[in-house]
Amino acid sequence: MPHSAHMADTAFLFTTSHSVEFFQALREASVKFLKRCGLPTSQGHKRYKKWTHGRPIGVTSHYTAGVTWKGSIRWLNDGGNKNTASCQLYILDRMLPEFSAIVAKYPVLSGLKVVTLLLSDGIIPCWHGGWPNRINVGIEKRNAGCLRGKEGDWRWWGNDWKAKFPHDKLGKIPVKIDGKWWEPYTYGQVHDEILVCQHLHCAYQEEGGLDPRWFLPHSATSGGKWDTGRAYPLNDVRNAVFAQMPIEGIPWLQAFAEDPSDYALELEEEDDELFLLELQERQADRMDGEADWDEICQMPPPELQALVQDGIWKDELDSVRRALGKLQYVTGGAGPVLDEDTALAVYQFQRSQGDKLKNDKIPGDKTQRRLWRRLGDFQLTS
Repeated sequence: MPHSAHMADTAFLFTTSHSVEFFQALREASVKFLKRCGLPTSQGHKRYKKWTHGRPIGVTSHYTAGVTWKGSIRWLNDGGNKNTASCQLYILDRMLPEFSAIVAKYPVLSGLKVVTLLLSDGIIPCWHGGWPNRINVGIEKRNAGCLRGKEGDWRWWGNDWKAKFPHDKLGKIPVKIDGKWWEPYTYGQVHDEILVCQHLHCAYQEEGGLDPRWFLPHSATSGGKWDTGRAYPLNDVRNAVFAQMPIEGIPWLQAFAEDPSDYALELEEEDDELFLLELQERQADRMDGEADWDEICQMPPPELQALVQDGIWKDELDSVRRALGKLQYVTGGAGPVLDEDTALAVYQFQRSQGDKLKNDKIPGDKTQRRLWRRLGDFQLTS
């Protein structure tokens, strides 16, 4: 697959053999930890297929949309979502002593800051995000995502948004961004996603590594919710992965540095049966569901009306690029020429809309209207 213009000839941080060893050790450690916790070690979804390009070329970054970690792993590995739920990697928001004791026996894993699990036997295609399943590796992070309520009385989506967010037990104070509350991610989660993705990039370096244009949040390819949300620095994570800079040398990441003990408190698990039932009810949104896009789209304010004017998309490509960038796609070029990177980002957005748009890579009127609608849904129109 041809490299993007964004893929400079950056030296790889690890050798191929070192990264392969990393994932082999991570799988062994993960199985030991899952068995110790009484959790399933094999995934529910068995309809594995080969990678479209012979290997993964990108990453789909998710949040679990829940407050428990055991329940979500059971859902992912037991096939609670009609036997289609899985992902390759799972990143908890804290380190646990049981996992720490196991990884201590694997020097290659010494850099991990939180519980990070390889749930698949090798980096093989898994169901996690709809149509890119055979293109991207899926990484789930334990995080409730968007919250509702008021300060001190936050609610997450469980039990029809009546479930209280256990900020005291989690040691988490939600952050308010653009009028919405979000559970913050921990330094360890950000750190470990960068680390595992750097290893992924290096593991396939003989084929050119991963493609940054395919390093995307889940909401960029499917689903109606913003996943990974406003609280996750996905663009910075992407840049850190492909810059191949040692993690301790990434200045912005130090702002995430927190005391791991703040997140070491064990959360009482909810009733698994109820938790799994709720997750199954959310199947459409969680995997391939679409929002109700048939409602009449409101026109944007004057400063963004160029996005939806008929027949002039070539003159408004810079506006389209800015909109796609706000949604964390990778674009390139400038002016009226539709470059390869922007065309791919348009295609990815079109595919995220299910059967609502023609996947022609052309940001015409209908595509622009839905692009505007997505900006409005995610409160990104300012």
